[in-house]
Amino acid sequence: MRRAAALALLVVCSTFAGIGLVDAATTAYISDVTVSPEQPVPGERFVVQTTIQNSQQSDGDFQITDVYLRGRGRPQDIGRVENPGSIPPGASISVPLTARFDSPGTRELRVHVVGRKPGGELVQLQYPVVVTVRQGGPQIGLSAGDAVVGTQGRVQVTAVNGEDSPARNVRVSVSGRDVSVKNDTRVVATLGAGASQTFNFAVTPTSQEAELQARLQYTSAAGNTRVVNDNVTLDAEPLRENVQLAVDTVGTGAQPPVAVDVSNLGNAPLENPVVELSRDGTVVVRRPANEIAPDRTRTVRLNVTDLESGPVDVRVGYRTGDRSGEATTSFRYAANPGRVELTGVDYEMEEGRLHVSGSTSNVGLGAVDSVVVRVVETETVTPARPNPEYFVGSIPSSDFASFDLYAEVTPGTETVPIEVTYLTNGRERTTRTEIDVSDLNAGADDENSGGSGLPSLPLLVGGVLAVLLVVGLGAFAYTRR
Repeated sequence: MRRAAALALLVVCSTFAGIGLVDAATTAYISDVTVSPEQPVPGERFVVQTTIQNSQQSDGDFQITDVYLRGRGRPQDIGRVENPGSIPPGASISVPLTARFDSPGTRELRVHVVGRKPGGELVQLQYPVVVTVRQGGPQIGLSAGDAVVGTQGRVQVTAVNGEDSPARNVRVSVSGRDVSVKNDTRVVATLGAGASQTFNFAVTPTSQEAELQARLQYTSAAGNTRVVNDNVTLDAEPLRENVQLAVDTVGTGAQPPVAVDVSNLGNAPLENPVVELSRDGTVVVRRPANEIAPDRTRTVRLNVTDLESGPVDVRVGYRTGDRSGEATTSFRYAANPGRVELTGVDYEMEEGRLHVSGSTSNVGLGAVDSVVVRVVETETVTPARPNPEYFVGSIPSSDFASFDLYAEVTPGTETVPIEVTYLTNGRERTTRTEIDVSDLNAGADDENSGGSGLPSLPLLVGGVLAVLLVVGLGAFAYTRR
């Protein structure tokens, strides 16, 4: 018999960060596990390097108490490291574990991480590792990550030829129970001596007890057809869907953009997410986003135009696993487009006409165009020459322009309406301001009331006539004596 050849390690490449999260608020996860050397021989020590990540969204350090390696379903440690340290938010730490196997065969292992969140709550994480000790002739190893029912995941199958002669007509296929496999067969003409090749398969389990079988068929140097199999139970989790949204505006300006944070707290990727903003049932803006992995957050920025301040509905539609879903929320959008107000208004009577002057001030953060100020005609107010209306033109943000208007007003007029029309973001706006001119009436009353202290002309004439009448009557009486 030939001497047993090197050990081939097949490390799960999973899209999931970890198994066994305590709850959806846990932000620490196992981001990667690597093995070195990749092909140890029986009895040779190898290193399992485990990388643990603390999410940027964490509210404090994640304290690691234990990292250990065990066989699947077995209580005995293969390797252990205690108290390797703590991880600040957004940082990671790598912990090495050493192990060895003295006999060939396939081992399903688990890397376990135990730690505490900032509040002291205990967290346990797991990451699967499959180790295959290669026997004589080409061997095959099946590496399946944590699976979710109804969710397509990736499975790796590695064919290793540790012999001194090549294997020909190599065919690798994957099948199983309660599982669907997309493009289930790969074929290569030759697998050279000492070479290895990895094949990726898309697999979707349909139950929690799905099983996979990898099959390697090849022709040996002697011309014999041989078959090697490897089996694994997926232990798929039920689909857990949990999507949360956080919405805010970005920066300042007339129409600040909107940032939507989409957090996937479930255990399956969010595929084809589409973010949309709407008001009163009408979609204002819509934007697709890239796939969002579990325990990940993606920020989608949407540029908006011509959206006034007020409540806005936010919806994210997506597909996860074998179902479609959506997450919704709402927020109040604060826009500050160009807006015109009348400031510094003054008025006076000139040659029987009312002269109104002041400034059209742009109190918004965007420019306004085609600004026109005019006197509105009423029963007591009539626009008058030379300026019944005044064309101001354009006003930049936080700037102003002066105007002059004339109107004829009847006595007793209390207010004069002034109308302003302008364009902001291409839309026409109209505002109306009532100018209080009631003090003009008070001045007119004072003029009419007089104030010299002397009798008026009719009273004076009446007094003279009365005196003459008395004198006449006295003279007539005297002559009759």
